[in-house]
Amino acid sequence: MALINLPQAKWGSGTGRQVILKGDFDKIEQALLESFEIGQAPSLEFVDSAKVRINAGVDCKARVMLCGFPSPLHPGQWVDAGLADGRYRENSTPVTLDFAVSGSLWGTEKADQWYCLYALAGANDTTFSLKAMPVMRVSSQATQIISLRNNGNTANIGYGFTANELVEAQILMLSGASRGMVRLITANNDDNGTGGTITYGGSALTLATGNWFMVLPKTNFGYLGMVLNDASGNLAPFYQEGGCTTYRTPREAVSGAINGYTLIDLGLMAPPTARFLEGYAAALAGYDLKLAISYDGSNPALIMHGTPPTVEFQGVRGAVPFSCRILDGNCFYVNNENTANQTVKVTGWRG
Repeated sequence: MALINLPQAKWGSGTGRQVILKGDFDKIEQALLESFEIGQAPSLEFVDSAKVRINAGVDCKARVMLCGFPSPLHPGQWVDAGLADGRYRENSTPVTLDFAVSGSLWGTEKADQWYCLYALAGANDTTFSLKAMPVMRVSSQATQIISLRNNGNTANIGYGFTANELVEAQILMLSGASRGMVRLITANNDDNGTGGTITYGGSALTLATGNWFMVLPKTNFGYLGMVLNDASGNLAPFYQEGGCTTYRTPREAVSGAINGYTLIDLGLMAPPTARFLEGYAAALAGYDLKLAISYDGSNPALIMHGTPPTVEFQGVRGAVPFSCRILDGNCFYVNNENTANQTVKVTGWRG
């Protein structure tokens, strides 16, 4: 528990030379060793349609470094925005987040919505708690007031926050021209319908409809992962370990004929923290299987083409797995040369 004990309170008081005891050196040595032990957040476990859990036991504790949110510019690095203390907390018993329990998330629960799970702790806490923050998109901007867009990028939304509860928290842009920039929140409204707004200070950001951003809470926090609340308002069943998330049931991203490279928004397939998409292309009713994935809208990066077997299996006549890069803005280009009876399923994603 050395990292959680540093810095020592006495080091921040007084002036001039400070006394360092033998026990202090011991804590520093332990802290250096511990910093290499916590390479990633603990695994998230799907419990049921409303609950997510981090398992833990006396002999296998769940340890979280409160170092902030993953940098959208540099994988493996973190953005704390001055809000995280960088120390770790550990739980020796399971901790569960229940979306049906009041206070488990910021705002009111929304369907077709990604939620970021944060570990939270006060300065003197030795354990952490869980809370969910909705992942947000930009609809428009006027005088540094951001109107909010839903995750599917189909309509505006309000999250039912308490008025100004996010003040002094910060926004981190995850995509678009201002990706990686942080701004202090100065106001938010309490709209719970289609008129949600967040106001920020500092210089104006360059924002466009559909840009993604994250709110960094005004407390010590650490990023744990993303979960999807589906169209029915239920958590999509998943497995998550070591930055890799797998859906228990694949989600359909594309179906039918696609004539030429078409940009597909993955807003309800993978979160904006995902960098690689996992899935498969399938063909029905004896059609040739065709799928081309492009990163520039003109040239194929991946090509899947196969003649279907004569026997149907699991509802399809042919299927080919793929893994591809997700473009900035959470999208990719696909094309199947206007071939009918095609489908693209998403099986998971990697951060």
